[in-house]
Amino acid sequence: MDGIQYEVKIAPIVMKQINRISDYILEDLCAEKAAKSFTKQVKNEIEKLQYTPKMYAEIEKYDELNRRYRRIIIKNFIILYTVDEMNLIVYISKIYYGKRNYL
Repeated sequence: MDGIQYEVKIAPIVMKQINRISDYILEDLCAEKAAKSFTKQVKNEIEKLQYTPKMYAEIEKYDELNRRYRRIIIKNFIILYTVDEMNLIVYISKIYYGKRNYL
């Protein structure tokens, strides 16, 4: 793919939460196919951010550096991230269950 490529950094807590969600789907719900599908979809959406970090909608929430969060919706979960334009970095910092108030 041509164009500018951003580095994507995922907070360790987000990685743990993604793994916990996948484990819950696999072990508690006994849904191996759904667990693999969830993990694959998360990976694919995060990879897209390397080339198109602004593809998801901004929301009315800001990080400590006053960068506006963007929101990825995957099944029942919402992933929040910010874009550092100056350093070409996408920071994935939070994941929430969709029915929870994350704003």
